Amino acid sequence: MTTRPSEASLSVVQLYDVVRTVHLERVQALGAETHKVTILYRERRYDFDSELAKTLALQRAGAWRSFWYAARHDIDVLEVAEPYVVQSALRSLLVIAAARARSRVRRRPPPRVVSYAIENLSPYESAPRLPLKARLKRRALIVFVPTLWKRLDRVAFGTGEAARLYGAQFGGHEPPVTRLFESIPTAENPGVKDPAPVLVFLGDMSIRKGFPDVLSAWARVAAEAPTARLMLVGRGAGVADARLLAASDDRVGVLVDPPRDAIFETLRSAKVLVLPSRRMPLWKEQVGLPILEGLARGCLIVTTTETGIAGWLSAHGHWVVPEAAVSEALPHALVEALTSARSPESVIADLPPTEGRAAAQEWMYREE
Repeated sequence: MTTRPSEASLSVVQLYDVVRTVHLERVQALGAETHKVTILYRERRYDFDSELAKTLALQRAGAWRSFWYAARHDIDVLEVAEPYVVQSALRSLLVIAAARARSRVRRRPPPRVVSYAIENLSPYESAPRLPLKARLKRRALIVFVPTLWKRLDRVAFGTGEAARLYGAQFGGHEPPVTRLFESIPTAENPGVKDPAPVLVFLGDMSIRKGFPDVLSAWARVAAEAPTARLMLVGRGAGVADARLLAASDDRVGVLVDPPRDAIFETLRSAKVLVLPSRRMPLWKEQVGLPILEGLARGCLIVTTTETGIAGWLSAHGHWVVPEAAVSEALPHALVEALTSARSPESVIADLPPTEGRAAAQEWMYREE
C-alpha cells in the first residue's frame, strides 16, 4: 500500500453548492506550494471574481460530474458542504463513495473527509415552513443527512451556535471528530482612519439583512451624531431606497455592487459597520461576511443576536441588540458606537493571530 503524500503536497477537493469570491481568496491564500486544491461547484454567487477564478482550478459540476471526477482522480482530502446544506447531501455521499472506492482500487489511503459547519438553523425545524413541492423535495433529501454525518472524519465548527445545533441532533453519533474554531478574522492594516464617524452598511440591501432598519434609524442617528456620515454599500431590493435617501441627504453616500477593492477602502475609512440581521422563516444569519471584513479593518460592529458570533462580539465591546427589539434598540446602539472613544487599534488588538476559518482548515487537512 502506498502512503499518503506529505502535508505539503496534498491533493484537496472542495465541494461547494454556491461558490463566491471569498472561497477563491481562501484557496489563493493557501498557495499552490501547500496544497493542490480543486473546487467543484454547482453555481456562482453574484460576487464571483472571474479573473481570480482563472488562476485557480475550478469546475462546474453537479452530482454526477462530481462523482466521475472523484472516480478519476486521487484525492487526499475531500471537503464537502456541511451536512445541513441539505441539497448537497446526496452529491457529497456520491463523491465520498467514488473517492473511497478509487482509493481501494489504487491501494491508497482513503481520503480524509471533512466539513466546515456554520449553519444556525436546523433544516428539520425549517422544513414544515416550506411550500408543498419544496417540502416534499426537502423530505426526500434530508434522509441522507444522518448518513453523511457518519461518513465524515472531521467537522470544524465556525460558531458555537452551529456546534450546539449539530450537537443536539448528532451528539451521540461517532465519528466524526469535531472541534470549534470561532469564525473571527485576523487584522488587515486599516491605514489612517478618517476622524469623522462614518457608518457603513455593507451587503444585500434586504429585509433579512436589516437594511430597512438602518434607513429607519438614520434620522435619529443623524440628529444625535451631527458629524456622522452613512455609506450604503451593496446591491439588492433596497437600492432604489438607498439612492432616494442619498438624494435628499448629503451626508449619505451609495455604492452599488462595487469591486472588492472599493469595499475594503470604504471599510478602512469607516468607524462602524452595521449589519442588523433579521430572522426569516427559512433563514438565519450564520456569521455575516461584512462583519468579518469590518472587524479585520478595525471597525466597531453593530449587529443583532442572530449572528453566530454574537457572543464573541458582546464579550469584546461591540454592540449586539436583540433581534426582536431592533427598531427600538438600533438607533441608540449606532449613536453609542459612532460617538465611542474606542480606537481601531483596540478593535484589531482583540483579533486572533490566525483567522478562525484558516485555523479550522489547517486542522481539517492536517495529519494527526
